[in-house]
Amino acid sequence: MSNENNKFRLKEITYSCSAHSTEDLEKVKTAILHLIPENLREKAEVESTKMTGHAGNPIHLLELSISKNKLLNAVLAHLAEIMGEFDKEFLYRTLDNRISKDNLLYFRVNKQDAFNEVLRIENDDNTIRVILKFIVYKSEPNQIRNALVEYGIIKKE
Repeated sequence: MSNENNKFRLKEITYSCSAHSTEDLEKVKTAILHLIPENLREKAEVESTKMTGHAGNPIHLLELSISKNKLLNAVLAHLAEIMGEFDKEFLYRTLDNRISKDNLLYFRVNKQDAFNEVLRIENDDNTIRVILKFIVYKSEPNQIRNALVEYGIIKKE
């Protein structure tokens, strides 16, 4: 991503989801890890917090955050590689609804597909949430959109 005049930068990518008692915790962790490049998986640590659901059932909240500048570009390139064209076009069309006032981009991906190293956008609850956090120093129209196109994360139809 060109960072011309230091107008903005990607600060962090966070993955999070819940793993219910009916799910294999290790498989859900693996699904999250498949959303980062293979060479980074061994050192990455998916944090797990054990909770109790409304019905008293055990739930694990899982989270992985990437914030080192030298890793962020590799992670974005990996996401672009494993995301299908339809999903890139869908994100492009829905991007305005997915970016918060705080310059956070939100989307969800299918857990099972992520386990199989495919990124498919989904809006259900039983998904992996992906948050890309941008710091904007000098806001310009479409700068985040243009950067995401440049990275291949989104694609105009």
